[in-house]
Amino acid sequence: MEIRWAKTNKDFTYVASLFNLKNNRYVWPKTQTAKQVKQNCSHTRRYYLLLVDKKPVGWFNIRLSDSKEATIGMIINRPHQGKGFGKQAMGLIKKEAKRLGMKKLRLEVFVDNKPAVNLYKKSGFKTTAKVLVMEFKL
Repeated sequence: MEIRWAKTNKDFTYVASLFNLKNNRYVWPKTQTAKQVKQNCSHTRRYYLLLVDKKPVGWFNIRLSDSKEATIGMIINRPHQGKGFGKQAMGLIKKEAKRLGMKKLRLEVFVDNKPAVNLYKKSGFKTTAKVLVMEFKL
């Protein structure tokens, strides 16, 4: 597995395609357009493709901060889940964050997303807070 910075419209379209309920019921927001993905990319919010044999299998982002603490997010495309790509991706994410000068990583995960929770725990992450997300429709 290798990583490549998302920078083309094709890359942004691929990342946007991962944000849908058919792919993963745990994504937030539930949908994104390629335009929104492109707008979210910045010097402090970096989007990367996860590639296997030069083909994308997922995505991750690193949101950098001045305090050297980064927040990460990751999606492995559904057809590629359960093949060990998440574990490989975590190693690459840690390596890239370290290269960028970060000292700590944090992430948010739905508590009922057991495969992801287990992956993060096996990767050394510790639970530091439990948050309840609530909505109100107007």
